Amino acid sequence: MKFNVRLKLQIKSRPLVSLTLAFFLVIGVWSQLTPLFAAPDEPAGYIRGAALVRGELVGADIAASQSTSYWSTYVDIPQQFGVAQLVPWCFVGKPDTPACSQPLEKLTPVEQPRTDMGRYPPVGYFASGLGSLVGATDLSVRLGRLINATVCAFLIALGCVNILSNRRSIIVVLAAVTPGVIFFSSVISSSAIEISASICLWCSITTLLSSSKISFLTFNSVAIASSLLALARPIGVVNVAIIVCISLIAHANLKESIARIISSWRIILATIISLLMMALWYLRIYSHHLGERVVTDPSNPTFRQIVEQSVSDTSTKIGESIGNFGWLDTPTPTFVVWFFVALFGVIISRNWHQVTKANRNAVVCLALLVPLLMIFINRSTQNLLRTYGVQGRYLTPLIAGIPIIIGAVWVPRKKSAKIIICGWTVAVFATSVNVLRRYSVGIKPQNFFEMFSNPVWQPPLGVLGTMLTLAAALTVFSSVFYIIATSDPENNR
Repeated sequence: MKFNVRLKLQIKSRPLVSLTLAFFLVIGVWSQLTPLFAAPDEPAGYIRGAALVRGELVGADIAASQSTSYWSTYVDIPQQFGVAQLVPWCFVGKPDTPACSQPLEKLTPVEQPRTDMGRYPPVGYFASGLGSLVGATDLSVRLGRLINATVCAFLIALGCVNILSNRRSIIVVLAAVTPGVIFFSSVISSSAIEISASICLWCSITTLLSSSKISFLTFNSVAIASSLLALARPIGVVNVAIIVCISLIAHANLKESIARIISSWRIILATIISLLMMALWYLRIYSHHLGERVVTDPSNPTFRQIVEQSVSDTSTKIGESIGNFGWLDTPTPTFVVWFFVALFGVIISRNWHQVTKANRNAVVCLALLVPLLMIFINRSTQNLLRTYGVQGRYLTPLIAGIPIIIGAVWVPRKKSAKIIICGWTVAVFATSVNVLRRYSVGIKPQNFFEMFSNPVWQPPLGVLGTMLTLAAALTVFSSVFYIIATSDPENNR
């Protein structure tokens, strides 16, 4: 898509607005592409958000059990919201079964509204909860998704603008924004805020520590992103600590780096408040039932077995991080996974000898921390539920930092930028086709064209209409991203 000169100048002069709108276009269309409640724990997240915006911070306690886990509560909101728990079970976990349409307004409540996220931190659910103010309808779910998409698009765009302020290329951000990131940004999930805030923090803190002139925007970006990441999920504090430590390693002058971080009262104040709030929430609310054991099986894998299982699962979980659409029942097409693996490889190999030894050490440490985080999470879930609880989305906040750290000084040529953007666009579109097939007719042998001729389920715009709309959104995104990515004089080689 070609823009006229005047429009190009406006896009270049307002990169934050332009990139936010561009990311929102893609994420917003994707939010209509998947059935309602097709994301992990989305029914519980929807009810949690609806309760929050109505003043219900936690809700009434439910005893811990295997069926409700440790964090479930009853919430005092209109009963119709509770029917969200009834919707997805006709297709969740069944990749060969199409989705079903069960409008919330037509279902009959069977119990008081219950959310299994009742003791989770509220930050990850408040934005999407605003959509529920129109009532317990399918429209409210779609509005909640779009509000979440807006927040995530803004955070990712904010990270890009910080990289641009340091006269570096934002192409590396595309390696971090996988189809999985788009998916979670498009649904009601605390992972949406967690992942987009982590991408923003990686970009912002890298700029903070390496830029010769630190802007007011960068200080605020670090404060906002670190606060949201710390408060989005219980493990957020660990992710903030890892991102800060890895960033300090990447910029060898530790004394100067720390001085830069503490030179703004906003960062210090935001970090202290966030840590105190999360510590209070964890001790008083989240951990309320964690001293109990709901699993009667006394056996527990040894630490060595947990380590072996975690390491052997690493490639699978990285694939899930690149994208698994649904409740871990719709993986990304294999060639798309390889595209992102190859993109990471290109960025690493192209920049390995261009960056400092400190940057290389930081990337090695970060890569090693991914399996260590898996071991930590798996050991925790084994103690609580006797399961290996790691999902790919839990690793994404760390994996997203690899191309941003190693590509800190990369300025690709226009031709290289164009190839990467085109490849990314094709990968995202191909993934969307796979997702549409799964939900419209189910993944069965030789039934690809049935999603056009005889779909059981369709998104609001239909299968073909959604594909055309996403293609248009990706075309606009690619053009805007390319214009901004090559707008700096240093990028116009």
